[in-house]
Amino acid sequence: METIDDVMNKKGSIVHLWKVIDPDNRYSYSTAINEWYRLTLEEQRRLYLYCLYKKWRHVPFYGTPRDIITNCHPYPTNWNGRPYINRLMKDKTPLVSAIHKGNPGIFTLDEAKIWQMTNVKPLNF
Repeated sequence: METIDDVMNKKGSIVHLWKVIDPDNRYSYSTAINEWYRLTLEEQRRLYLYCLYKKWRHVPFYGTPRDIITNCHPYPTNWNGRPYINRLMKDKTPLVSAIHKGNPGIFTLDEAKIWQMTNVKPLNF
């Protein structure tokens, strides 16, 4: 299984984002490639992970991929009390207790790293 670092460190990381936000290839990469590579690696990681979890929760995307890249403001998901936390535990996704912008919660380890959270402590279920 590839980690987010594996995906985002590869040249052509936009391909991975495209598989998440436009799996039917309705849009050409050229419509958004400049905007994607204007983002820092940290911004790319945040957007990719945010979109990946959004798709996983069956939340639809609105707009074109270019719109998503230029207008999306990704944020981490506090999984505490959400029904999908059981699936994360079942899939053995590493979960942590952490603080993001002064708010404690349960996040995936990837989210804690990418959003540079504090007081990160592993959870064992």
